[in-house]
Amino acid sequence: MGVASYFEFVTTLFGWILYQGIWAVLVDTGIVFIPLIAMVLGHVLDSHKGGDDEGSAAIQSLKKVESDFIAMLGVLIFAAIPMLDVELTDMEYHKPALRCTDTPETIPGTATGTTYDATLATIADETGAIPLWWAMLHWVSKAVTAASVAAVPCSYDVASVEYRLAEANLDDPVLNQELEQFKNDCWRPAYSRLSRTTMASLTTAEKQDATWLGSEYLLGSGLYDRYHSTVPNPQFAFDATRDAGYEAYQVEGGFPDCRAWWSDGAVGLRRRVLDNIPADLRNEMIYNADNLIQETSTVTLSASEREDVFLRKYLAVKRASEAVGSDMPLAVTYGDGAGQVRQGRFADWRNSENPVLQRAGNVLNTGASLILGEPVRDAGAAGVALIGSALKAPAAMGEGYAMRNGISLFQSLALMMMIIALPFLLIFGRYGLRALITLSVIYFGFHFLTFIWAVAFWVDNNLIHLLTSAGGLSVFASGTSVTQSLILLYVSRFLYIVFPILYLTAVGWVGYHAGTSGLLEGYGQKSGAIGAAGGHAVGQVATKVATKGKA
Repeated sequence: MGVASYFEFVTTLFGWILYQGIWAVLVDTGIVFIPLIAMVLGHVLDSHKGGDDEGSAAIQSLKKVESDFIAMLGVLIFAAIPMLDVELTDMEYHKPALRCTDTPETIPGTATGTTYDATLATIADETGAIPLWWAMLHWVSKAVTAASVAAVPCSYDVASVEYRLAEANLDDPVLNQELEQFKNDCWRPAYSRLSRTTMASLTTAEKQDATWLGSEYLLGSGLYDRYHSTVPNPQFAFDATRDAGYEAYQVEGGFPDCRAWWSDGAVGLRRRVLDNIPADLRNEMIYNADNLIQETSTVTLSASEREDVFLRKYLAVKRASEAVGSDMPLAVTYGDGAGQVRQGRFADWRNSENPVLQRAGNVLNTGASLILGEPVRDAGAAGVALIGSALKAPAAMGEGYAMRNGISLFQSLALMMMIIALPFLLIFGRYGLRALITLSVIYFGFHFLTFIWAVAFWVDNNLIHLLTSAGGLSVFASGTSVTQSLILLYVSRFLYIVFPILYLTAVGWVGYHAGTSGLLEGYGQKSGAIGAAGGHAVGQVATKVATKGKA
């Protein structure tokens, strides 16, 4: 039995274990026979209400009971009574290669290599049971879905780059403090001097390059040679010539100039920051043969250039508040408006510099106060705060990352709840073929959500790649447009939430009409029409024969 995610190992096995237990309870209590008894009693009462039609009422009622009983018995045997065992040893996850850096693999349920193994071990000895119809439908659904997912081209996971970089904390507090010190002692005075002197003569690329700590322009123009560390650095040995006048601190370390402080191959900040980033992330982004920076760039980069691109993006995403308690970004790669968006300042509309948000806040606040009074006015202010938080594009990247990675849990849980409820749904549907068709369409629809989210993954990543391709560096470009960030945020929400909801709505509509006005009803109507026409024709022939006989 195949599954579509690691979590589905747990929910599928658990669901069919509960199905078997619930069905046993319903059998022991006799509830499973209630639809059969209700069907027989219903036809008997209908025949009595209809009166005696030349003695054929009982025969007609018996025929109806017979035909309905055969149909209900078929649903009961094939779609309700659990017959096939469901065991963890028979379950597999055929993991697709949606990311171009992944390879397809088959993962057994007994050894997933994830934290789910601990939970699965508690139910590994349990055995569930599944009816024949649902076993066949499960196999068909997974086969169709897997084939559909395989047709989706792979893509590089650029949608989660910013969150993964923000999540990669520098665990060394000394290194974090040293980055802040470098910003204060080197980048800030060098950038300030550049702004006062030659900023107007720089090209656009040089101006953008000068906005981060490891700026190639600041290193090459000699500006970093003018400044040095103002505190002793234990990473650098004391140099009597370079550090003259600081002899009192020679035991604590040296005072390197900013160029050496950043670029030294062994103890420079550049090297040490790279070495402190988790190796798997660093290799995936920079050093692997199919590294993400090169694969998403339209220009060829050397290993050193890829390191600089990575560091610039990393320091742009990481805020100093996450590292050393400051609210200033370590690299200024966004404009003032983008900085406010990223830091969530739009959430406070009273202090916002955005006139649109201020106006909206004042209108809602005044309206709520006039109409509903003071208590609700505060609620209106809270509502505007929520509107403001929704506008925080880069700041909401964690929300988007969690949404993309956690949305598939809904599919597994929905399937589990449907499996648990199936005995009751079949009983309430009186073991009807129409109810079975409706439930089958919905069951298939839940399985096919895997393909819907695979398409969403491809569209999301490629859309980000298209909208952030400035300078040929795609998502690793130094600048980010607030408008683009907002577009990507809401398109991502549509792809992963709104689009599946629309799809499930359509599936429910099709399932309902397939069960209530689909093939079965059409067949019944045609059969009735044919029977009526046949009876009418036989009646006409009999009348003619009787008339001729009299003549």
